[in-house]
Amino acid sequence: MYMGFKKYFSNGTDRKADNYPMVKRNRRWILASAVMLAMFGAGVVQSHAFAKAATISAPRTENTVKVTGSVNAQRYDLSRRANNKTLIKKTSSTQKNNLANPALEKGNLNITGGAYYGLVKNGDGTYSGGLQFNYSGSGSSNYGAPNLVIQIPEPLRGLFEKINENGSWTKYFNGNGIFNTGPLGLIWTNKNEDFSYDGTNLILKTANASSLYGNKRTTAFLNFNLGQAVNDFEEEIPDTTDYYLFKMALVDPESPINWDLIGDYAGSDELGTNHIMYR
Repeated sequence: MYMGFKKYFSNGTDRKADNYPMVKRNRRWILASAVMLAMFGAGVVQSHAFAKAATISAPRTENTVKVTGSVNAQRYDLSRRANNKTLIKKTSSTQKNNLANPALEKGNLNITGGAYYGLVKNGDGTYSGGLQFNYSGSGSSNYGAPNLVIQIPEPLRGLFEKINENGSWTKYFNGNGIFNTGPLGLIWTNKNEDFSYDGTNLILKTANASSLYGNKRTTAFLNFNLGQAVNDFEEEIPDTTDYYLFKMALVDPESPINWDLIGDYAGSDELGTNHIMYR
């Protein structure tokens, strides 16, 4: 019995010993599987955490980009506007500097006459008195037939409009002048067709001085029978506060009359009163 039992037991023990390597391999496989599952689970958790973090972080990053882009856009817009303003200023300044001064010489003006301190009111209600414009200037420009222009004070422009509509300039004006180079001189006398008015300036044609070269001196006289014009057109000349300031210049007829550009090249003078109708 003992031997049988031992045989039985021995056989059982042998089978157990024979199967031990397989069991050991199974245990290793189970252990490896457990490790892989643990790692997979951790990876899932970590991936979920990363995904969640990315989801949370994404809007913040996008907002930052948008805000930064907006700020940069605003800065660019402000910079562009500033550059445009600078460019406009530079362009305006350059354009102004490129405009030619229409004045051909440095001029002087002296006004005299019986109406310098105001018109004389006669017993019959009419007025008398005149103004004489004495212009002189000098320069070295070569030119053809320039114009003498006079800027008319605002209170007198209504009267000049009426004279212009009537067209009888030489009834109220007579004028003459000379271009002088020393040995040579060119004299002119104004005819009715030599006068025109643009609503602000009285324009007088002169002589063609293209044959005169070098330094030239201009002298011109213009007499204005103001009292006669006031009587004929029954004009009431308003008072002023600047003593009826006149400006006069010799200019290129092809250039616009721009008194800002002419500047101190113009001769200027005023009357001795602010109340020309009352004396």
